[in-house]
Amino acid sequence: MRRISMLAVCALALPASAFASTEGTYLSANGGVSLLPDLDFKSTASGAHSENFDTGYLLGGSAGYDYGNGWRVQFDSQYTHQNVSDLGGAAATGHLSSTSLVIGAQKDLIDNAAFTPYVGAGIGLQNVGGDIDGYTGRAWKPAYQAEAGLRSDLTQNVSLYGEYRFSQSESASLDDGTDVAHQHFSDHGLMAGLTYHLGQ
Repeated sequence: MRRISMLAVCALALPASAFASTEGTYLSANGGVSLLPDLDFKSTASGAHSENFDTGYLLGGSAGYDYGNGWRVQFDSQYTHQNVSDLGGAAATGHLSSTSLVIGAQKDLIDNAAFTPYVGAGIGLQNVGGDIDGYTGRAWKPAYQAEAGLRSDLTQNVSLYGEYRFSQSESASLDDGTDVAHQHFSDHGLMAGLTYHLGQ
């Protein structure tokens, strides 16, 4: 996590130029760390338990359209993976992962700057599930996300960005063959990525 965070900081510290935003399509790819908060695992038989997870990873990308006025719309997909460290205070094994399909919008807060801050939000679906101490399952659930980031134009066509993203979905059901549990899911992601502007 420390290496990835330092890489993102160093990359954004590179000399940058401000290029005027041009209307057109773009493609992005990113990677980073996934930090799950303490989540809830609610078993029908034993009740609610708090979960802790190791630092995980995320990979993703998006395809979008830049309107040339600071607004963008995009279709975004992210995959996250985390290993569970304990369940209800006791050592546990397994993992939790998610795949999201989200339609969202972003807005630049400053125009034509060397470093451009932006915010965004989106709604869609998240496929949540995994294996938590023998409970397995996976399901698509309604989800939303919000992000804030900083973008720098490396060339007329290529941009580098660093971003914080929060996502959350409805709970998914897991079972061990005899008991059913509801797995809560939300995620804090720290990522760095590159965008190629086809329209510029």
